[in-house]
Amino acid sequence: MQKAIEVQSERFYSGHHALLRIARHSLDHARKKEPGWADDEFLAITLSALAIEAICNAVGERAVNGWGDFESCNPTAKARIVCTRLNIEYDSSREPWATLRWLSKFRNLVAHPKAEMIAESKVVSEQEHEQGAHRTAPKSKLEKLVTLQNAENAIKAVDVALSLFCEKLSDEDRFGISGDMWSVTSRPQAGG
Repeated sequence: MQKAIEVQSERFYSGHHALLRIARHSLDHARKKEPGWADDEFLAITLSALAIEAICNAVGERAVNGWGDFESCNPTAKARIVCTRLNIEYDSSREPWATLRWLSKFRNLVAHPKAEMIAESKVVSEQEHEQGAHRTAPKSKLEKLVTLQNAENAIKAVDVALSLFCEKLSDEDRFGISGDMWSVTSRPQAGG
């Protein structure tokens, strides 16, 4: 007869790991200009914007007393609160904070889209016209923000902020935030 073993596992889940993994995957596709690459840029930026809020929530829960009071704050305010608590200098004109503020505005454009009429006029040469220069739809304010450079900047800024936060957290508080990890313990079942 085999002995029974009790296995217990524990994991602190924070959605920022999945969001950043998908953002990075999308960025890799966008860099290769694979079909749908513009959508991959959009996805990388959007998920980076969501990831920073998830990071702030995870860190805030562990580092800020009464974090629930700040749940309805925007991501920029959450980042500032976390920075204050962890004694991290927050300067909105410097990186990564400038990009994170930009991401918060981008997130709001995505979450609360407004319809807009777009009109564009340009003069092209006959050759450019024949080559289809006129076959590109004019872009909205949101679409103009979706670039490979902005996608790269977004992921980099989120990574830097995460690193800054984790440097200030205790080893125990960093668990599950610095990486998607878990612990497992095993012991023989009583009476087995």
